[in-house]
Amino acid sequence: MSETWSPDIVVDRRIVAVVNLAGIGAAVAAAYHASQTGEWMPLMAVSMLLALVVLFITSE
Repeated sequence: MSETWSPDIVVDRRIVAVVNLAGIGAAVAAAYHASQTGEWMPLMAVSMLLALVVLFITSE
């Protein structure tokens, strides 16, 4: 059985950079939306999604 519980995903550095920039853009947009409307759910959803992306891309 494997020592790690997350799958190993091999990703090119350019794809990681694009995903990081898209995540930053999504977080900024969600934070702006939350500040304008007071609705916190989109910000929480984006934050959780980014945490999962970081978990699976950086897992070794």
